[in-house]
Amino acid sequence: MTAQKFPSVKSLEGAALAMILSGLKVSHLDFQSDSRSYCLRHPIYKLREAGWPIVDETRPGGIARYSGRRTHYKVYFIEPMKLIALKKELGNRLDKFIAAIDELERRIVNEH
Repeated sequence: MTAQKFPSVKSLEGAALAMILSGLKVSHLDFQSDSRSYCLRHPIYKLREAGWPIVDETRPGGIARYSGRRTHYKVYFIEPMKLIALKKELGNRLDKFIAAIDELERRIVNEH
């Protein structure tokens, strides 16, 4: 793999990437709970465009109450073997990035 460029810590791309690099499979509802933003598709698009190997799975969401239509949603993640390779390649940079995102979240929560 080539050296990955991390997005800004103060961005939705950064928030999404930190969750995914932590080994999570992230849905839009997970992202909304964590970042307070419902928009996950665009940050994922930007991360993929930047070369991050993010894949997705479609999962069943249930039956829509009013239309009776079956719904679905996606979860985004990095495949385990690629995540292991990224962790080896990025090492301390990856840990510092996730720590910076966590610190920003703590500051935001404490301010409000």
